[in-house]
Amino acid sequence: MFLYIAIIISTVVALVSSVLFYSLERKTVYKNLKNKHVVITGGSSGIGKGAALEAVRLGANVTIIGRDVEKLKSTVSELTSQCSNTQQKVQYTALDVTSGYQNIEKCLMGIEEAMGPIFMLVNCAGMCICGKFEDMKHEDIKQMVDLNYFGTAYATKYVLSGMKKRNEGLIIFVASEAAFIGIYGYGAYSAAKWALRGLAETILMELVGTNVGLMLSFPPDTDTPGFQNEEISKPKETKLISSSGGLHSPDEIGKKLIHDAVAGKIYSTYGISGKLLSLLYGGSLESVSQILIQIFSLGMLRAVMVSIVLSFHSIVKDVAKERKKEESEKSK
Repeated sequence: MFLYIAIIISTVVALVSSVLFYSLERKTVYKNLKNKHVVITGGSSGIGKGAALEAVRLGANVTIIGRDVEKLKSTVSELTSQCSNTQQKVQYTALDVTSGYQNIEKCLMGIEEAMGPIFMLVNCAGMCICGKFEDMKHEDIKQMVDLNYFGTAYATKYVLSGMKKRNEGLIIFVASEAAFIGIYGYGAYSAAKWALRGLAETILMELVGTNVGLMLSFPPDTDTPGFQNEEISKPKETKLISSSGGLHSPDEIGKKLIHDAVAGKIYSTYGISGKLLSLLYGGSLESVSQILIQIFSLGMLRAVMVSIVLSFHSIVKDVAKERKKEESEKSK
């Protein structure tokens, strides 16, 4: 009996694997970035700077975009010192990516005129203001959406037509693990990153049949200047939940996302939590093995994630009890 069940399961797996192997579109893999033009928003610090450093080490011509001119100049100097050959070009452009589509279009058009067509666009500009959604200022909610969603959406809209016309190119969306699961204190930020994920997976389908690639990066907590600012407004519940994943280096994240994109990956995740979240909640067709794991192991993986989410709920309840107790003692 068990032998027959094993044979049936093996046959089903083999059939599904064969269908997936021949049905999935082959991903475009680029050997290197030598002499390619890479543009990085939010490139003067954090993950964007880490990605820029790796891009110049791989021989790319790099343009970084940010708001702080002095910081941009300093980063360009550092990037230039890491160039792998004397022919490489590194430049910066000052731009606030929340300033609207026309300003982004004008900026990117000027960048292409100066340095050539954009081969890779890395959308790193972003930030998080934490807090219970009901307590957040409405202007902070709008800023989260303008920066984390529209700043990426508008820059991507500009480069798509040129990349499709040339039939080559890579676009990277830097999302967050908060794009997979709602977390206490991340209401506005998480909503913007979920929107990014939906946009990315839609564009991926629109890119079927082309050599233009798009990758979503889902970094966990990363030791960036933005993260330090985020800590200021972060509720105790959020700190306890996010601390379970540790703190990563921006250079580590930036380097990995560049290499994952060049290798043709659709998702770039970090650590066990990122892998679990992408398997459970991801909608991409990353690989045959990923899909098979989702098909045959989803129940078990879901059980693991439920226990994790329940532990988050437990943290929130415990902190609420602490606050209630403190308020009670103060009122005496």
